[in-house]
Amino acid sequence: MPPHDHKRGPLWAFFVLHNSNTDGEMTEFPSISMHLCIMKPSSLQVLSLDFRSAPLELIGALHLDTDCKQTQLANWKAALELDGLVYLSTCNRVEFIFSDETYFCTGRLHRLLQAFHLDGKQLGQVTTAIKSYRGEDAMTHLFRVACGLESMVLGEREIITQLREAFDCSTAMRIAGDHLRITGRLLVETAKRIFTETAIGSKPVSVNSLGWHCMEHWKLDKNAPILMIGAGQTNRNVARFMHESGYQKVTVLNRTDLAAQQLAAEFHWEWDQLDALQKHLESGPQAIVICTSSTEPLLDGEEARFLPPGTLHVLDLGLPADTGAAFRMRPETSVVDLTVLHEQIDANLAVRKSAIAGCEVHIQEAMQQYRDRLQQRQVELSMRELPATISAIRETALGEIFAQDLSRLDDETRELIDRIVGYMEKKYVGVPMKLARQAVLDQLRQS
Repeated sequence: MPPHDHKRGPLWAFFVLHNSNTDGEMTEFPSISMHLCIMKPSSLQVLSLDFRSAPLELIGALHLDTDCKQTQLANWKAALELDGLVYLSTCNRVEFIFSDETYFCTGRLHRLLQAFHLDGKQLGQVTTAIKSYRGEDAMTHLFRVACGLESMVLGEREIITQLREAFDCSTAMRIAGDHLRITGRLLVETAKRIFTETAIGSKPVSVNSLGWHCMEHWKLDKNAPILMIGAGQTNRNVARFMHESGYQKVTVLNRTDLAAQQLAAEFHWEWDQLDALQKHLESGPQAIVICTSSTEPLLDGEEARFLPPGTLHVLDLGLPADTGAAFRMRPETSVVDLTVLHEQIDANLAVRKSAIAGCEVHIQEAMQQYRDRLQQRQVELSMRELPATISAIRETALGEIFAQDLSRLDDETRELIDRIVGYMEKKYVGVPMKLARQAVLDQLRQS
């Protein structure tokens, strides 16, 4: 066995042990191939179409149905030769997110849009309206989308879930790739931190949310009789809040039976035709939620006379208002309408706008994390062969080169040597890995 060279240190002795045969001659082992895997911010590209640049109908034309989405995403990735792909579609935006070194030219865009079977006019509108981002501009855009700065309602939180689901879908399909996997994880982490540490989403700015907050202040009993007039989307949104809070004694009235039936069935409530309004008013509801498409008030002086004495709270979300002046003059009646709500919306929106600067600071900090994580992943990919190669050297040394020497030892000694070599392998993989990782990171930061 070669002697221990004290001047060169234990690492040299370990190398000699693994690379010498019993006669002291150096033995060839599989080389450690360390090539630097390039993962640059510049390969991130985004094509974006949202409510500010296109009508919602045109955005809807770029929506993929659930049953064909995965097939189409896989086809796009293969046909356009992309390293990674994520597709985000909401009611007011579409984001095509790519990882690819090649510039996404107009020709590739037209190939992408072929899947939507647009007519000539639509194709021209999309090509003109769509915005293209690349590199750190693309990442900044995605950060702003994730924390609600680019939303129709400033600071809306639902976009985090939609964005996470889009990245999860591509990851599960194995079409996201390392770059977009890192991108998606950091986007969600940053958005959560921004919503937690700033006021960007702290005050409700939607009619539905504010209307519900008003109802909460009424402190109604969970079994209080409530009348819901109208079965459109606005009332449906308020109904979800009511159901989650445990209100059970609700009756839905609507002009068309089907809409009333569907809304009532969803929350296990009662329903009736709008023609039965007088009967339900006479029963004495403690609250009324009303939002219809009527151009005239449905609740006015005559309807007020049907109500028995007592306190009545009304949430009127109709435009124009569904409650007339005579109805509002009824004693013990309080009405919250859009005029009141919009005053609160303006005040709350001002609070959210004041938080934009703080969001931008978080985004700048996250951008540096983005660069660091890409570099870290480059190092991991470049050095992934090292542990396996060191392990192969150990197996060759013990199983071939020193096999005869070991066979002459007793079991206890062989086991001790195996443990020693295993310990050295672990340590002498970990130390060079750490040093090499830092060296490569330093090199990347200087480049």
